[in-house]
Amino acid sequence: MAARPPPPLPDEIVEEILVRVPPDDPARLVRAALVCKRWRRLVSGPGFRRRFRELHPTPPVLGFLRSGFDGDGDGGTVRFIPAWSSRRPRADRRGWRALDSRNGRVLLRSHPCPSLLEPAGLPALAVWDPVADELRELPALPDLPGRYTFNAAVLCAECCDHLDCRREPFTVVFVAIQPAGMAAYLYTSEADAWSEPTSAPHSDLLFWREHGAHVGNSLYFVFKAITGHKIILEYDLGTREMTVIHPPPISNPLIVLMTAEGGGLGCLTINRSRLHLWLWEADPNGDMGWAQSRVIDHKTLVPVGALVRSFGAVDFADGGGMVYLGTDNGFYVADLKSMHSRKAEGVNGLDEIIPYISFYTPAFSVASTGEDPRVDA
Repeated sequence: MAARPPPPLPDEIVEEILVRVPPDDPARLVRAALVCKRWRRLVSGPGFRRRFRELHPTPPVLGFLRSGFDGDGDGGTVRFIPAWSSRRPRADRRGWRALDSRNGRVLLRSHPCPSLLEPAGLPALAVWDPVADELRELPALPDLPGRYTFNAAVLCAECCDHLDCRREPFTVVFVAIQPAGMAAYLYTSEADAWSEPTSAPHSDLLFWREHGAHVGNSLYFVFKAITGHKIILEYDLGTREMTVIHPPPISNPLIVLMTAEGGGLGCLTINRSRLHLWLWEADPNGDMGWAQSRVIDHKTLVPVGALVRSFGAVDFADGGGMVYLGTDNGFYVADLKSMHSRKAEGVNGLDEIIPYISFYTPAFSVASTGEDPRVDA
C-alpha cells in the first residue's frame, strides 16, 4: 500500500519561504509561481508584494539600458539587458534612446540628434516597461523656436504606494534651455497632458546633459555650457521653480548626481585615479555648499591597468549606493559600502548605460478553461 503524500504546507509557511527569494533574481519567483495555482495566487497577491518590499527595502539592479546608433538611419536603438537568469529575449526598441529610468519605468526620446544642440521642434517622448515590453507614447510638447538643449526625468506620482510602481500613475518633467532662458513642463499620466510651462532666465548657452537625480522633492540635472563650465539645475516638484547650483570645486568634467546615504543631494566627481563624493549641506552659518565626505581610489574597483572612460552612480536611496565604471576592459559595478565590484555581462566600457532598478513580482492570469498560466509581468 502506497504511503499517503504529506499534507501541503499552510499558505503562511509557503509565503514565509517565497518572500525570502532574493529580489535580484526574479526568475526564481516566476519558477516558484509555476509550481501550482495556490503558489501563483500567493505570489501575485498585493499582500505578498507588500511583505516582499518590506523585507527587501532596497530595489535591485535588474539590468541595464544600452543606447546607441546603428548607422541605418533609424535614430538608434535602446536595448534592455537583464542581469538575472531570464529566458526572455533582450527587449529592443528601435528608433528610441533612453533618457532616464526610475521605479521600473524608462523614459525614451525618439530620433536622437548626435549634434550638441537640438534642431527646432521637440522630440517625441515615451515611457517604456522593458520587462513587459510595453510602450506608452506621451502627447506632443509645444514647439520651441530655435535651437535648444533639454533634459527630462520620469518618476512616480504622489499617489503611488510603491507596491507595484510599474502599474501606477507617473509623472515626467521636461526642462528645455535656450539662450533666452529655461522652460519646464510637467506631464501626469492621470491627465495624459502637459502643463503650461514655468520659466526662468538664464544667460548661458548649455549643450550637454547628464542623467538626472531625484532627491527629496526636487529633480537635479547637470548641464555643460559652451564656455566649458557646468551647472546643476534644481527643479522643485512642489513649487515648479528652477534654481541654478554651482558644482563642487573640481576641474574634471565628469560629474554624477545621486542621493547621498543620509538622504540629501550627493555628487560624485573623478580626478585622476580617485572618486570624490561630495554632500550638499549647510555650513555653521546656514549657507548651503559642497563638503567632501569621501575619497575612493577607483583602481581598487577595476582590474589593474584598466582605463576608466565613463562612470555613473546608483542612488543610496534606490540602489544601495553603487558606482558603475566603463573601462577599456569592460563595464564594472561596484558597491560603495562593501567596496566589492563585478563585471557586467552584455555591455562594454564604451556603451551609453543607464541602470534599470526595480522590484519585480510576476502577475499571472489563468484562463477559466484550465489552460497553463500566462505571465503578465
